[in-house]
Amino acid sequence: MELGLEILLRAGASLLGSSPSEAATNVADVLKQRLVQYHAITSTECPALDESLEDLQLRTAMEALYVLQRLQCEWSRDDAASRSQGGPSSAGIGSRDLTKVRTLLAIVFKWGVEPLLGRVVNAIPVKTPAKPQAHAGAKIIDLTGVPDDYDRLSGVVLRFLTLPFPDDPQGPLLQTAVTSTLLSKHLGDLLKPCIVLGWMPKNLATECIKSVDSVRPLVMRLLARLPAAQTIAAFGSILSDNSVPLPYVRKSCSFLLCRQLLRPEGVAGLLAAVFGEEDISGEDAPLEKLEHVARLLDTAPASMRLLTILSGDVRRVPPVYRRAIAFALSRMLASEDDKKRAIVSRILLARLHQPFLTASPVDDPPEVPSQTSDASPELSSSEALGILQTLLTNADPSPTFITNLLTPIVPALYAILSDLEATKTSDPALKESVRGFLVTWGRIISAREGIDALWAVVQGEGGEWKADVAGNLSRVATAGQKPSLSLFTPEDLRRAEEAGELDADANLFNLRPDPTQFVRYLKSIGRSDISSEIFVRLLEAYREVKAQAESDPLRTLLYLQLILQMQSHLSTDNSASSILNKPDHILSFIKHALESAAAPAPAAPKEERRPNNRGLHLEDLRIVEEDEAEVEEGDSDDEEPEPGASTDDEMVATSLNLLLSILEAHPELSARVAPILNDIFSLLEPLSKDASDTIRPLAREARMVMTARLASTSAPSSSRKSKKSKGDEETPQETYQKALKLLQDPLLPVRAHGLLLLRNLVSARRAPAERGAVRLEEPALDRALVPGILSIFLQSVQDDDSYMYLNAVQGLSAMVDGFGKDVLRGLVRTYCEGTDGVGRASVMTQQEVDTRTRVGEALGQVVRRCGDALPAYSDILVPPLFQAVRTQDLPTTLRTSAISLLAQFARTNSLALLPYAVDLSEAMVDLLQVETVPAAPRQERTAPGQAPDGSREDKATDDEAEEPTPSPSPVPDTMDAQPTSKNSKFPPLRRAALHFLTLLIQACTERLNDPGANDALAFPTRLVRRAKTTLGYVAATDEDGVVRVMAREAQEGLEQLGQAVMGM
Repeated sequence: MELGLEILLRAGASLLGSSPSEAATNVADVLKQRLVQYHAITSTECPALDESLEDLQLRTAMEALYVLQRLQCEWSRDDAASRSQGGPSSAGIGSRDLTKVRTLLAIVFKWGVEPLLGRVVNAIPVKTPAKPQAHAGAKIIDLTGVPDDYDRLSGVVLRFLTLPFPDDPQGPLLQTAVTSTLLSKHLGDLLKPCIVLGWMPKNLATECIKSVDSVRPLVMRLLARLPAAQTIAAFGSILSDNSVPLPYVRKSCSFLLCRQLLRPEGVAGLLAAVFGEEDISGEDAPLEKLEHVARLLDTAPASMRLLTILSGDVRRVPPVYRRAIAFALSRMLASEDDKKRAIVSRILLARLHQPFLTASPVDDPPEVPSQTSDASPELSSSEALGILQTLLTNADPSPTFITNLLTPIVPALYAILSDLEATKTSDPALKESVRGFLVTWGRIISAREGIDALWAVVQGEGGEWKADVAGNLSRVATAGQKPSLSLFTPEDLRRAEEAGELDADANLFNLRPDPTQFVRYLKSIGRSDISSEIFVRLLEAYREVKAQAESDPLRTLLYLQLILQMQSHLSTDNSASSILNKPDHILSFIKHALESAAAPAPAAPKEERRPNNRGLHLEDLRIVEEDEAEVEEGDSDDEEPEPGASTDDEMVATSLNLLLSILEAHPELSARVAPILNDIFSLLEPLSKDASDTIRPLAREARMVMTARLASTSAPSSSRKSKKSKGDEETPQETYQKALKLLQDPLLPVRAHGLLLLRNLVSARRAPAERGAVRLEEPALDRALVPGILSIFLQSVQDDDSYMYLNAVQGLSAMVDGFGKDVLRGLVRTYCEGTDGVGRASVMTQQEVDTRTRVGEALGQVVRRCGDALPAYSDILVPPLFQAVRTQDLPTTLRTSAISLLAQFARTNSLALLPYAVDLSEAMVDLLQVETVPAAPRQERTAPGQAPDGSREDKATDDEAEEPTPSPSPVPDTMDAQPTSKNSKFPPLRRAALHFLTLLIQACTERLNDPGANDALAFPTRLVRRAKTTLGYVAATDEDGVVRVMAREAQEGLEQLGQAVMGM
């Protein structure tokens, strides 16, 4: 029976109870009245209505579904007729009718689908125990009506699935009020029973409940024509509903949801389904939704869709979507599942990093990628950079996410930043964004990964980048042609200075990376652990390229400039980026550099001639090998390098400067804290005697600082913690610590003042005695500190600056006054055996000679201060000095100095030499007798042109024929010019011996003339005769005029001695 549209709407209204005649209060009675009225309107027979409430609700739902089907047919027929006539649709519907349709659909699902589905689900066996369900009801379930419920549910589902489709299976959805309401309001309610019936496994099927196979193609057909956002929202509602406890339902629903996500618009649909409310309201997305989306998108294909969404105009993507995408990607890359994280990183990061790692030809235009549904287009560098900016701006501040995202492309990002900073027209916002990326990465990255990535920047692995007119960045395969290098002329330099355009840090050679910018970046991240390791690597690399014969000069210059910039900007303050904050690696490098400098240089391998297959050349005709470096340019007075001298003075000097900087930056650093300083200290000893005027003072200063530092930390705890006892007067311990601190200062006058404080500290104190006399007391200083102070003075004696070593000499003499014989024995040992304790060295450097002579000056001051107390120290001084005079292996300078000290001994107090006078006198006579040098005989003059044997004319002829090349002027044969020479024929040795012998003779004469003295100092007769003979011979024949004069003075002294003896 055909019913018109008006009758159908009235029939539907009767089922909804819109008639005002309803007066019953019982729900069952109300439903009975509605059904009676419905059958009256539709002119159908009304069945008996003596049923339960559930049955009445189900009957009402079935009749409502019938009305909806008929309305769908009427509206679809009118719509088809209107389309065939080319006019507007005549199937108009008002808001009241639309409300009726919505209510009828709600009744069908509420009173029909849900009860039937609940009873059918309870009848399906579940293998695993499930949670208590809402539809379970009583524990005893009546299954007698299950077949009827299953048939009714199947029929209802199939009737609903056929509603949206016309007769054509491939046609579009019917655009009616029933279709739109069903799919927009009840899609999830429809798909739930469809999955239960259509995807039921065969092993769960029974005789009365079986899988409805016809449901699956209808559902897939429906899903294919609906937007992904709508279907995803429906599946999400099913997964969040626990009313269906069947495991296969959730599994099938998840499978269908994944298929929807894999659609081209699937990810965007998910975001629209989840964050639709937030997008409209503009509120922030709650964490629960973000985590839900991250769990759904925790697959590699979904991550690719995320990048596709962000690869376009990011401004068109709602902020809440960007936040969700960044959150999901960060969770993927920070997953605890290593396998899953590796897969996502390999697929996702490979596509995101590819534009930064692949160079494109300069002249070729970028290829337009094919837009297909299966493959995502390749990203450009600008798009990838925009995605990075979006991700880092919206993602959680996760160090793992930032590390995985940026570490592989840090060299490229730094190269992009350098290009942006070099281009004045670059986008300032983009420049700040890239700089922010790098700074953020640098502050959270681990030390090892950060060092490796930044070292790749130094090696230039970021490539060359250029920007077009539109600002799009691209990496080019080869660098563009740079302008030729030009040097400043004096006129250009003057103009640049006047205009204020002269920049000392300008990158004139276009070094990559720019040293100034790179060091500025290292300072901005504040990572001293990374900066110090990069600095050590630069030093190692610089040393390696310097050692290579054919190294790139620009690469060498780059390393050098980076080292200098880091020393200038990262070692002068106490900031977090200072390379001196982490001294361990730098100390290791210093040790390695000093060890390499001390090691003998390997012999250069002889280059073998390589076979040349391109024919003969001039070199192939050479019979005798060409001498290499036959002539070296240089002055005639160039000195030969000493054995063991450093072959790389520049690197050694850099290492020593670093050591001093580290010691200055870390006042608490000593060998007790860093044992490696002990090895470095031992390596400084040979360098303190190096021939280089640059290395030697640096090594001595470093040894001085380390010695003072060790002495400071070795002081007893009571000494370091002692307080002032009387007013503002400092205690000796405080003065000691203050002096050690001053000795570590880089300024020379400050260090000299530290020596002065130590000298005052070790000087003997004047204490009042009886009857107003003054006596000397030992200094009020812990004797445990004496060895350290003595070592400091001995090292300062070696300083090249006279202000330093003169203070040290006075300090040594003051120590003898304060602490007596123990210190004196140490000085004598140092003077006679050297600082190393080796008395007879085969080769003695000039520095060693200078040190021992300066210690001799201190001994001379000690001898003069002893005065009448000198005989008490004669046994300590005289035998070692006498032994030094007799040692022929010592340089003549030291032997002369020893004789001068003995002469000072005799001049101060002759009684001190009483036991040794005869032996010393005989030794001086023997020395004069052996070491005298007779004057050369004068040559006879001949008349001009006279040639007695004819040889002169021949020689003159030969000289005219062969004029020799002028040879370089030889070094003067004097002791001052050759201080390390062992030539005992130098006149100063004989002069010192004559002076000492004269003093001994005068002392003996004075003793004989003294009425109260005995003849203890009388020379033996045989010694007097030998002395007269030797002195007479020397006075007559020695080549040195001063020696001859002094010999005559000694003869006169002998005559006076003889007269004194005769007077006795």
